[in-house]
Amino acid sequence: MCGIAGILHFDGLADAPKRVMRMTESIRHRGPDDDGFWSDRDVALGFRRLSILDLETGAQPMSNEDGAVQVIFNGEIYNHRTLRAELETCGHVFRSNHSDTEVLVHGYEQWGTALPSRLNGMFALAVWDRRKRTMFLARDRLGIKPMYLADFPGGIAFASEIRALHRSGLVEQEADTERVFEYFQQQNVWAARSMFSGIRLLEPGSWLRIEPGRREQTKFWNVAFARRNQPMAQAAGALREVIQAALARQAAADVPVMVYLSGGIDSSAIVAGAYRLDPGLRAYSCIFDLEGVGDDRGVDEREFSRSVAHYLGVEHIELELPADSLRCSLAATIAALEEPRMGMAYVNYRIAELVSRDSKVVLSGCGGDEILAGYVGRYGVAGDRAAMLSRPTGLIGWLRSLLSTPKPTRETIREAILPMFSYPLLDSELDQAFTPDFRRIAGDYRTRDGLDELVRECPSDSAWDVLMYADLKTYLHGLLMVEDKVSMAHGLETRVPLLDNEIMDLALSFGIDLLTDGVTGKIAFREAIRDWVPPEIADKPKMGFGPPDASWYRGRLQPFVRRVLDPTRIARRGVFQPSFIANAIEDHMSKRANRLPLIWSMLSFEAWCESFNVLGGDLGEACTQYQALT
Repeated sequence: MCGIAGILHFDGLADAPKRVMRMTESIRHRGPDDDGFWSDRDVALGFRRLSILDLETGAQPMSNEDGAVQVIFNGEIYNHRTLRAELETCGHVFRSNHSDTEVLVHGYEQWGTALPSRLNGMFALAVWDRRKRTMFLARDRLGIKPMYLADFPGGIAFASEIRALHRSGLVEQEADTERVFEYFQQQNVWAARSMFSGIRLLEPGSWLRIEPGRREQTKFWNVAFARRNQPMAQAAGALREVIQAALARQAAADVPVMVYLSGGIDSSAIVAGAYRLDPGLRAYSCIFDLEGVGDDRGVDEREFSRSVAHYLGVEHIELELPADSLRCSLAATIAALEEPRMGMAYVNYRIAELVSRDSKVVLSGCGGDEILAGYVGRYGVAGDRAAMLSRPTGLIGWLRSLLSTPKPTRETIREAILPMFSYPLLDSELDQAFTPDFRRIAGDYRTRDGLDELVRECPSDSAWDVLMYADLKTYLHGLLMVEDKVSMAHGLETRVPLLDNEIMDLALSFGIDLLTDGVTGKIAFREAIRDWVPPEIADKPKMGFGPPDASWYRGRLQPFVRRVLDPTRIARRGVFQPSFIANAIEDHMSKRANRLPLIWSMLSFEAWCESFNVLGGDLGEACTQYQALT
């Protein structure tokens, strides 16, 4: 919906309003329709608007009647009409007809810090209470919308994107070497950290309250499993109802709403459900040039997306990406992401670019795999391996294991799921991959340490629950950051109906047998939407969406890969051992090994260094470029 920026300085930064103007201008792409500013002696607030809801009276910052409460927020509140009605019965008077921002203004007046727990939506919000000289920041349950923070002496700056914090002039644009080290161990950065020094994210499901001399941060929501047994028909029926309700809420807008269609079961269900609400919507698919593609040609799901579009009769638009798409998109994609991330995000960047030409809002199936156990291979391996690691050794132990099935411990669960998070580099490769000089400044972080913390805090002893908890906290959060950044770079808002509060709460109450049996995933979900989609979609196994990069790297992209990851450039950067990277590339090109994740991560890292002038910058010759769609 928007981009926000602000500086809280408690009368210690006279030029804060000018700084916030610079911050806000740097994220113009998030809200090209309008801007807004407000300041007093303690705080300065800035806003960029993407007009989607309440087009006439939804401008921000927005205040209460006497101006004592000022609100800026990025996102959408899907239950705003219900909350408005409740607030009106409490005596609050609204100026707008259906602004969700005004619900936050009066909601904060009525409920204070309890406000976020009442919201069903995606949001990063800031409320300034002038009477109490208090700043209140909050971020939605799963972190669908970002909120970056940077402390400085006497205050804090916050924004929707990292670039805005750098434009504030209050934090240096420097790489955090420990986080670089972390990224190459798990192709992600966890626990609300960033790859820039001095910048972090407000944790999902948390609020932060700041007043003179005091700070308080609290989680208002966390993943909680309430598994219970129930008949499949009952579970599927309940899930179908909450999906329909969520789509009705999230398809509401004062502008046209479009839909992504990958051909997988999640996006197909979203298209089918949304089409029932609006037969005039368009579905957008990304397909790939398969000439010369080998074993990974199966990632192209055009036959399934076309089947769904034909079955429903929905207008269907395809974008076919050629084999050199990465070369033309990498620089812009990483500039949008602001830091290397997981997955081949340039595909998401390109399809968002196309959709943004027709609309400001698109619905995505993101999140269905994480909450409904779609990663069937991971869950099957997790349960089996955790049980195996729990079995005692030796003859006596073997005899005892025949009489009872050992229960996995938290430690054995961690060891069972650790390999699923350890890529693109294995722990055993770290000393070979990085230079000694870089290792001396990179700290001692290990993925095992980060996973340890997640395993300890998970509110369940089930291996499957622990894996789901870890996926929701790490993998899903990474996907959501990609989804937000690549879409908002084009002034496009992505909504994720399957992460609606009601669907989440229901899914976390399903017994594991309703979700997966270790062979089939999303069992209840398949039954819930079976009548909406073609039979081949309802029974379709998990494929995963992504380009055939493993083949493309060996083909038309090979010159680009070798140029960007040339050993001389690698040596000049001083982070990686040139011989290690060269050997990994040769292993991939000769098909001795699939080093796709490492090559993507290395390409992303080089583009990041160039785009943000860190760790040597462009080394005197930029190797990445961008070419717009024609």
